[in-house]
Amino acid sequence: MKKILLIFPKLEQSKPFHHLPITALAVSAELLAQGHEVTIWDDRVDNVKEKSLLYLIESHNEIMFSAFTGYQLSEAYRFAKMIKETYLNKKIILGGPHATALPSQTLESPYIDEVIQGEIDTGKYQLPFWLIDIHKYINPATERFIYVSSYGCVGICTFCSTKKRRKLKFLPFERIEKDIDYLMSHYPFKECIFFDATIFTKTDRAHRLSMIMRRYNLSWISDARADEIVKMSQGSLNSKILNDIMHSGLTQLTIGLESGSEDIVKLMKKGNNHLEKYKQCAEIMAKYPNVKMVSGVIFGCPSETIENLLETIEYIKMIKKINPNFFISTTFFRPLPDTLMADMAKEYGYKEPDSLQGWAELGQQNHYEYNTFMDAPWINNIEEYRAIYEQFRRENKELFI
Repeated sequence: MKKILLIFPKLEQSKPFHHLPITALAVSAELLAQGHEVTIWDDRVDNVKEKSLLYLIESHNEIMFSAFTGYQLSEAYRFAKMIKETYLNKKIILGGPHATALPSQTLESPYIDEVIQGEIDTGKYQLPFWLIDIHKYINPATERFIYVSSYGCVGICTFCSTKKRRKLKFLPFERIEKDIDYLMSHYPFKECIFFDATIFTKTDRAHRLSMIMRRYNLSWISDARADEIVKMSQGSLNSKILNDIMHSGLTQLTIGLESGSEDIVKLMKKGNNHLEKYKQCAEIMAKYPNVKMVSGVIFGCPSETIENLLETIEYIKMIKKINPNFFISTTFFRPLPDTLMADMAKEYGYKEPDSLQGWAELGQQNHYEYNTFMDAPWINNIEEYRAIYEQFRRENKELFI
C-alpha cells in the first residue's frame, strides 16, 4: 500500500469560489480501489498554512498532479520543483491534458518522475467526496456543483484537446445516481453543471440524465453539439424527448459555434454543414425561451482573414435575430500542444516552448488570457483585424455573457 498525495493546483490566480476537484476525485476512486491511502490537497481552498502541505508531503510516498496547459501547469511545476528540491526521494507524477499531449517532453523535466496519459477508467467506483470538505466549494449565490457523466468527445476539432483523449466513455447510471445522492445528502444544492463535452450523443441517455435532474429538483446546464439538437428534433418520439429535456430544469445549453465563416469551420473540422445545422439549432431552441443558448466563438485562427472575421460577425448577428436568447463568449485563439491548429500556427512562424519549464513560464506569464490579443504572425493586417473585433464587442454588448 502506498500513501499518495493528490495536489490540485490553482486554475487561475484568484477567484472567490471554486468547482469540485472532479479530476482528483476520479483518480482517488481508482487508487482507493487498488488499496492505497489517498489524500487530496486543493491549492484553491486548502492553502491556509504552507506548513500543512509540507507535513502532507513528508508523510506521503508519492505526489500526483493533474494540469491543463496554462496557469494550472505553471502552479504544478512550481510545486513539483519545490518538492523535488527538498525531498529527493519523493516520486512525482504528472497527468492531465498537458502531460497527455507532450509526455516525452514532460518526462525530460528533472522534477517529474512519471507521466500518466489519457484518462483513468472512472466508471467503476463512486467518487470519494468524503475526501474533501464539500462546503469549501459552495458559492452561496449559486449553490451549484459540477459533474462529469462521460469522458472524451466525438468531435475532432483541430483547435481542441489531443487525439489521446477523444475516446468516448460513459459512466454507468448507478454510479451517477450514487454520486448525486451523496452530494445532495450533504448539501441542498440547487444547480448542476455537466462538464461533459456533450451529454447529447445518445438521446435516451440525455433524457435519463435530465430526469435525474428533475427528480432532485435541480436546475442544470450542459454542453451540446448543434447537430445533436437538430437530430433530436426529428420525429415525433425524439421531439417529445427533446421537449421533456428542455422542461426538466435545463436553463442553458452551451453549443459550440466557434466561427461563422465556412472557410474557418472547415479548417476547424466542425463537421459537415456545421453553419446550416447551427442555424437550424438556433431555430429549434428559439421555441424554448426558458433555455439560454450560449456559444463559444474563437477569433484569430491561423489563416483567418478580415473577410472571415466579417463573415463571423454577420453570422452571429443573424443567429441573434433568429434566437433572442442567444449569447456568446469570445476567445482569441491560443495554440494548445499536440493539436492540428498548433501545427498550422507553426507554419506561420509560431514557436511553442520546448520544455516543461518553458510551458510553465508561459502559463504564469499570460495565464492563457483568451480574450487578449497575442502576437499572431498568421494574421495579416492584425491591427485592422483587432480594431474590427473590438468595435464589434463595444457595439454588441448585449450579446456577451
